[in-house]
Amino acid sequence: MTELNQLRRFSETHGSTQRLAQNGAVPLVSVIIPCYNLARFLPGAIDSVLAQTCAPLEVIVVDDGSTDNTGEIASRYRSIRYFRQTNQGVSRARNFGFFASNGAYVIFLDADDQLTPNAVEAHLDCFDAHTEAGFVVGDIDQISENGLYKYSPRWPVLTSNFYEELLKANHVANTIAVMFRRSVIEQLGGFDTSGDGAEDYEILLRAARSFSSAHHRTVVALYRRYPTSRSQQGLRLLRAMRRIMRAQRVLVRGNARLQAACRKGENYWRDIFGVIAIKETARHCRRGDLLRATKVFAGLVWHVRGRLLLVPWNKWHELLGIARTRFRSGPERECRLP
Repeated sequence: MTELNQLRRFSETHGSTQRLAQNGAVPLVSVIIPCYNLARFLPGAIDSVLAQTCAPLEVIVVDDGSTDNTGEIASRYRSIRYFRQTNQGVSRARNFGFFASNGAYVIFLDADDQLTPNAVEAHLDCFDAHTEAGFVVGDIDQISENGLYKYSPRWPVLTSNFYEELLKANHVANTIAVMFRRSVIEQLGGFDTSGDGAEDYEILLRAARSFSSAHHRTVVALYRRYPTSRSQQGLRLLRAMRRIMRAQRVLVRGNARLQAACRKGENYWRDIFGVIAIKETARHCRRGDLLRATKVFAGLVWHVRGRLLLVPWNKWHELLGIARTRFRSGPERECRLP
């Protein structure tokens, strides 16, 4: 039995066959929260769902084999559903949660992020206004590790050519900004489990190829950025995006406009994650881990190549300054680093 069929069978056992609310009431919305060693952020994620202005809601936490106190934190909330699996990665955790859920609509919220109080209501209003949409997209604000506001990335509200525009640049930002119809995730077969990184972008590309979407300007989520988050692992994400965009090349072959969009997108991701990989190299240098710094930098050169010349000078200046300090400090000083 395939993994997907196993999950569907699990859904028949643990999930309800009644997906919609009765008597014309607001439909049930499921919020899936995968968590791996992020217990310190988990209460914020759960509380942000429970504080929604719109109900009914189903909260499902999938513990992906955490070694911290994720289970103990989740047990404090009697109204949520908690599952634990062996560590299999965020895609399988999301899929597990989805097939255990009951909602007609679904949101995938990472454990270190949060929803804004009116997120669900704004998404459902957008669905009401765009009944043809398979998924709807709002805006996000970015916050720091301690929850302080950083900035607000904004993209134009798209009304057409969703797949083409998504090939060029990730105007959705993150799946935490998205609410899907349940039928969309079912038809897509869930998140891809064959890669390592950028699974959210990959499923958005598949969704945009097959379903229409609608976008609105409500800030629906707070996206946490900090040095140790998965989104700051530049080399891993460069590899992931190379795999994903190569797959898109095959799909758009013969369509000149989409091929041009794909090429633009490949350069876009090299630029985005190239800078992040430089920062990742700098972090390893600061810690005195020159072996890992060298591996990341070598991977950066391989994946980005000529576009390294487009990296802002201040990023190179920072990295070179750190490297000079490291090499001058010598082994004795490195041993005293925390």
